Amino acid sequence: MKRIIVIILLVIVVLFGAVLAIPVFFKQNILTTAKTTLNKQLNAEVEFADLKLSLFKNFPKVTVGLQSVLIKGKGEFAQDTLLNVPHIAATMNLSSLFSSSRSIEEIILEKPVLNLLIAESGNVNWDVAPASGSAKKKSAATANAQEFQLALESIEVNDARLIYNDELAKMYADLEDINLDISGEMFGNTTQLNIGGVVNDLTYRMEGVTYISNTSLDLRTLLDVDFETMLFSIVESELLVNRLPLELSGDFSVPNDTTFLNLQLKTIASDFENFLALVPKDYEAYLKHITTTGSATISGGISGYYIDEDYPKTDLQVKVVKGNFKYADMPEEIKNISAEMLIAKPQGALDLLKININKAHAEIRNNPVDLTLKISNPVSDLQFDGAFVGKINLDHLKDALPIDSVNISGIIDANLFAKGRYSDVEAEAYDKIKSDGVVLLNNFVYDSPDLTQQVIIPSGQLDFSPQHINLGNFLLKVGGSDFRLSGKVSNYLNYVMKDGTLKGNLQLNSNFVNLNELLRLQVVEEEPAQSSDPAVIGQEPETLAFDVPENIDITFRSTINRAVFNRIPITDIKGEVRAVNKKLILDGLDMNMLDGKMTLNGSYENTTQNQPLFDFGFDIAGFDIPTMYHTVAGFRKLIPGAGTSSGKLSTRLGMKGQLSPQLKLIAATTNGKGSFSTNNVEIKDSPMFNQLSGILKKEKLRNVTIGDFTANLTVEDGSILLRPFTTRVIGQETTIRGSLNAESLLDMRMDFNVQREMFGPDIQKILAVLPGNEKITMLPAGVLLKGPVGDAKVNLDLSATQKAVTDATKDDLKKSLDEIGKGLKKLFK
Repeated sequence: MKRIIVIILLVIVVLFGAVLAIPVFFKQNILTTAKTTLNKQLNAEVEFADLKLSLFKNFPKVTVGLQSVLIKGKGEFAQDTLLNVPHIAATMNLSSLFSSSRSIEEIILEKPVLNLLIAESGNVNWDVAPASGSAKKKSAATANAQEFQLALESIEVNDARLIYNDELAKMYADLEDINLDISGEMFGNTTQLNIGGVVNDLTYRMEGVTYISNTSLDLRTLLDVDFETMLFSIVESELLVNRLPLELSGDFSVPNDTTFLNLQLKTIASDFENFLALVPKDYEAYLKHITTTGSATISGGISGYYIDEDYPKTDLQVKVVKGNFKYADMPEEIKNISAEMLIAKPQGALDLLKININKAHAEIRNNPVDLTLKISNPVSDLQFDGAFVGKINLDHLKDALPIDSVNISGIIDANLFAKGRYSDVEAEAYDKIKSDGVVLLNNFVYDSPDLTQQVIIPSGQLDFSPQHINLGNFLLKVGGSDFRLSGKVSNYLNYVMKDGTLKGNLQLNSNFVNLNELLRLQVVEEEPAQSSDPAVIGQEPETLAFDVPENIDITFRSTINRAVFNRIPITDIKGEVRAVNKKLILDGLDMNMLDGKMTLNGSYENTTQNQPLFDFGFDIAGFDIPTMYHTVAGFRKLIPGAGTSSGKLSTRLGMKGQLSPQLKLIAATTNGKGSFSTNNVEIKDSPMFNQLSGILKKEKLRNVTIGDFTANLTVEDGSILLRPFTTRVIGQETTIRGSLNAESLLDMRMDFNVQREMFGPDIQKILAVLPGNEKITMLPAGVLLKGPVGDAKVNLDLSATQKAVTDATKDDLKKSLDEIGKGLKKLFK
């Protein structure tokens, strides 16, 4: 008995060891064979990072896993990835590992991305079949192919993505979050397959125009399959587009390079309520608690064949008759909804496609809106013919639709039509385009949680022609600011149809502009400020930086009577402001402010970090110093005692750098150069000059006059470097130089040449006892200012004074050394 137990244990150990060893023995063999076979049979580069075998997951079957599978093109597609699959799992019989013929029963693909590309050359990146070679090569490839056989019963695809980008036809489709499940015997001559698939997000664009977005597809179908003729017949099927149920029938076959299709599509039910299921899923919440009447149907089919650029015939009709819908808690309804749309194309190129909206109509309280549109030649040269006529009372619209996020009111009355070819739009051949119409706005009000102020248009008229939109009597109010706009906007067709640049030349007049309100117009959600100070924890920094829209080139010739920025009143603003391709350009913008004048030139452009780039030139004439002190906080910090002073300041300065999100200078980024000058400056009761009472008469320091001067400066990485200049302070010749660094630390020196009668009484007495003092009529004295702006320390440098006294009295000092020694001791103590 003991021997039998030992033998059984040995058998179990050997079998278990074999199970563990098989993945090791066969891994490299399968990995090498798979890579070699695929690269021989495909005109592409095939790579995968690793291969794993598991005998336990589906025992007695083997699970083979491939990691990071990549298929890259060659030639012009060498930089494009055709297929990227992070993980592929396949199930096969254990016996397949020991035979020359290996069969695969199940395949699972996780998060595959298939990128189909048609280049402008017309070549496609999925043509990976190798060029025909010798019969010997073909025979070898066939032999290799026969090493693998399919006995598939299941294919599962999870979270896939399919991208189709036709650069030649300017067509783009993106199918995201695809989940696919196929079951049935995928071998033999005939079979039935159960297919279930979901596409959670479908996007389709053509010529830069998005026709479908955020749309979901859900397909459940049973197929009869004849593998010999490659004929697939739909036994039963249901297709959900968003939530609209459609019936799909017919068949398709792929006997060779050509695909033959004979498919029909129709709505299962004709109620208008079902048709509303086409609304994208993001807006489904708005369709709750509504009642509907009327009918809506979709019908049509696809028949013919597809090969290369030859597409099958398409005939799809959409019809809505006497549709009405009403929200349960709304007093008004949208009624008499009708529409007829035809999407048709004969067998042939996609350029033969036509879309006709014969008439779309709706009413709210007897205010009708009508739309017609015809589109053809979408690939080669888009032709359009459309009209929109209607009067929309926004107060009535609010009574029919739950517009919770915004508050709007007023009347929009529109009568527009346009007909032409897109090539004429591009060529600006507006004489070949028929376009006319007018849009009238009356008491339009827009109030949104995203804005801090209401936007009001008391009246406005937009006249449309192929060349431009003419603005007439267009009044606009934003908070306390008012604007009157007139002028023309051009290239609007190109802007709307193909991301062209919207151009404009407008006259902007205003009685008052509150820049504080306008800079805070957009509500911006910010992350809480990080601070250890309990008083500011949880506060959000105010963001004033703003973006200039792209694809616009609009010039505003501005005349503004009054404006306010921070606490600074500004009057008589005139000049040009140009918004072009995300940049704001100021050209000769003149204004009166701070009892002086300023001309501003330069540019502003925001960044993704909300730290705008600026490059400004300032030409300031006659700013009043006490007015600056009382209205500009930064000036108060720079010159604390200027509030009781008088005089004018002028400057010419060019500066560039970056601003913070609060539109404050980021000092370390700032560079520039320029000059400044003063006129009739008098500084009263200055704490700094009061510290000079040791050498100058106190009464002279109460009202310090500074002679008119011009000084040059440079700004380097936020540090202001003041070049030496000479002026007169209290009538005394003074040379000034210094710097102010990016941390607002001041380092300045003033070298005085002081006339003898300006010395204080203490120094006069000391000088009086010095032999030869009558020779001293003027003495130099240095003053150093170092430290934070507004609290700099004042120190005297009398080394030059000592030398001047010594030089002037050295001959007489020999006669009375004792007196001189005592005098100097007191003077330079």
